[in-house]
Amino acid sequence: MGIKQRIDLLISFSFFVLLTGPCYSQTDTLLPGQLLKDGDELVSAFGNFRMGFFSYMSSEDRYLGIWYHRPTDPSDSHWSYGSPKINQPVWVANRNTPIADKSGSLTIDSRDGNLKILRKGGNSIVVSSVQAMGNTSAALYETGNFVLYETNPSGSMERELWQSFDYPTDILLPGMKLGLNLQTGHGWFLRSWTSEDSPAEGEFTLNIDPNVSNQLIIQRRGEVLWTSGLFPHWRALDLDSDFHFSYTLNEKERYFNYSLNGNFTSFPTLQIDSRGSLTVTGALPISCPGSEGCVRLSSCIGYFPDDFELNWARKRGFMSVDGFKFKGSNNTSRDDCATKCLSNCSCIAFAITNENNNTACEIWSRGS
Repeated sequence: MGIKQRIDLLISFSFFVLLTGPCYSQTDTLLPGQLLKDGDELVSAFGNFRMGFFSYMSSEDRYLGIWYHRPTDPSDSHWSYGSPKINQPVWVANRNTPIADKSGSLTIDSRDGNLKILRKGGNSIVVSSVQAMGNTSAALYETGNFVLYETNPSGSMERELWQSFDYPTDILLPGMKLGLNLQTGHGWFLRSWTSEDSPAEGEFTLNIDPNVSNQLIIQRRGEVLWTSGLFPHWRALDLDSDFHFSYTLNEKERYFNYSLNGNFTSFPTLQIDSRGSLTVTGALPISCPGSEGCVRLSSCIGYFPDDFELNWARKRGFMSVDGFKFKGSNNTSRDDCATKCLSNCSCIAFAITNENNNTACEIWSRGS
């Protein structure tokens, strides 16, 4: 064999390796034996959603998440899996167990068929815990749902075993449920992040009311802070016509979910933020329990009335002492300050004056 032939073979072999090497950026499916390493991505069929590892700003902690992919100015995002930057995640797999470095990888355990995150120097993080009868694969759907399913001998789907939509974090996507499975007792609810830069489970939840079947509630540590009012007359959830909510009640489950009307260049979602506010992502808050600087705009008609968001607004400025009683506390947190004010009908405003550690609560009440 001549030198030219050997060179041609070498080039052909190198080209073949490049073509057949693993490339997760163009697939939506994780197969048995594959690793989704830090820096790799799963991409939904039409590219709307991506899944991979990310970190926040300068933090070295790594999380496995799903985010909506749209063109964006990199300077507008604090989220990064390396380069380029990404949009805010809509789902996080390991929100309470971050990985300290970039050693993480998602895989399907060959022993039980479940999804697990492997990491250096630590136990694996269990993502799914189901019983599989055969081989399993996982896919990222165009809805943003990540699904583990059992396959038949031909490799096609036999049945779904687990889905991320059953375990939402702080954001409700179209098709997700808020409610309760009456047969298993499993609940679908949103839980806020601990803070704006930490996905760990926070204090606030958005859930279906366990006592009133057709309304939503926001709770902080189990205490009700806000109610939506009875569906479909949600005076306290003033969403525009882009959101179409529905309520389902049968012997198996009761839940709310929603769909979007029309086409969008962005992807509006509902989110409960770290301060307990329910917002449309990229828009103004719908409700403001737990936020500093809330001022009551009209008379109190009960503890968190149905038209709560119409009665409160964030304000910056000065409060007169004429006709009002003032009370201050240096050791009260922002959230406790909000709760004290919002549970008292005579309170007309509250504020946090120490921005360094979110303490120093000031409350104004109507004078006697």
